[in-house]
Amino acid sequence: MPVWLELIRTHTRLWDLVEAQMRRDHGLTMARYDVLAHLDMAGGRLGLSELAASLLLSPSGLSKLLDRMEASGLVRRDPDPRDARAAFAAITPHGRSLARKARQGHHAFLQQTFGDPLDDHDLADLARVLSRLNASLPAHPATP
Repeated sequence: MPVWLELIRTHTRLWDLVEAQMRRDHGLTMARYDVLAHLDMAGGRLGLSELAASLLLSPSGLSKLLDRMEASGLVRRDPDPRDARAAFAAITPHGRSLARKARQGHHAFLQQTFGDPLDDHDLADLARVLSRLNASLPAHPATP
C-alpha cells in the first residue's frame, strides 16, 4: 500500500529530525524529554505504572530509563507511603528547568517542520485520520 510506505517514510524522517534537534539543542534523547515533559505537566510526579503507560513503555523499559535519568540528576524515585511495592517518579529542579527550556525549542521546531507545511484543514484531517486508525488498533500487541 503506497499510503503505508508514505506514512513510514514520513514518520521516520520526522522522528530523526526531532531526535537530532533535541540532542543538538538540549543534550536530551526524546525518551528523556518525554519523561520530563510528562512529569512536569503532571505537577512534578507520577506513579511508575501511570508514567510507563502514558509513555507506551514496559515497566522494565521505564525502570532502565529512570536509572539513567536519576544518575544525571533529572529525576528521582520516591516511595509510595501507602504501598511499599509502589513508587513515584519525581522531576528534580534541574530536570524541570531543562524540560521547560527544551519545550520552547521543541515546539518551535515542530511548528517549523510539521505545522508550517500544513494548513489548519490539513492538520484537522490528519488528526481525524490518525485518531481513527489509532482507535482501531488493539491496546497491546499480540504476542506469539
